Amino acid sequence: MFPIKKLLLSLVLIAGFVVTACSAPELPQMPELPDMSELPGIPDSLRDLPNLAQDLGLPDLSSIGNLPGLEDLPSLQTPPGAISYSGPTEYSLSVGDRLPGTDIVLTAITDNGAEFQIAGMRSVRNLGDSLDYDGDWPGIGGVSYNARFRLYYIGSSSVRVAGVHRFVIRDIQPVEADVTVNGNTLRMPFTVNVSTGEQIAGTTLSYGGQEDRGGIINGLPAGDYPFRKIGDSISWKGYVRGDIPVQYNIRMLYYDDSRAQVGGIVTVALPGQ
Repeated sequence: MFPIKKLLLSLVLIAGFVVTACSAPELPQMPELPDMSELPGIPDSLRDLPNLAQDLGLPDLSSIGNLPGLEDLPSLQTPPGAISYSGPTEYSLSVGDRLPGTDIVLTAITDNGAEFQIAGMRSVRNLGDSLDYDGDWPGIGGVSYNARFRLYYIGSSSVRVAGVHRFVIRDIQPVEADVTVNGNTLRMPFTVNVSTGEQIAGTTLSYGGQEDRGGIINGLPAGDYPFRKIGDSISWKGYVRGDIPVQYNIRMLYYDDSRAQVGGIVTVALPGQ
């Protein structure tokens, strides 16, 4: 009798497992993340950072042909006292929306394509067509903006564009502050080399050389551990200029006695339109 009882108990347990499995809610799908090697505008030193694409808010764009790269932006030498941020981005626009920082507005979607107003003039664009801008960021002084986008999706009431962009903030004066960076935010990949004693661009932090415990980051709050080894995170937030809040979420990429390289994500808030 014992083997029969054991068999019956096993069948009951299996049946219970099947019922539970069938009634369990479906697990959410992981979002498609881009192949970093296929994305333009990502510095080589950042391509292996975990979650970089997700932190930038980028969907999988690897199947889109002819995406512009940073080389398609106008050549630029950042002027003294300024800082430049550049990288890939992607936007979804509904009818009536303006492409942030530009004079490009989606006005309608018809059988002929997506209808935009560009510099006050009507322009019908189809899949693969360009949407470019060079000028000043509206609503704020001292910020120039360049964008090179392609239209890669046209729906019944919205479109999607992707490409690269760059903005340059002049007359920077970084000040650490407990700011909230929200509203019209731009998330940009960022990497910079700093010599010992030099500030990390756009922040009040600086590199202080190395000791056995790691590279030294000066300018952290009093009592904070200053040492960072390769891959360790560095956070800073404040104003890159008195009217522009920013947040740095970066990591130590390399260090030695004379220099360091740091990089990650910088989030910048600029006026909406």
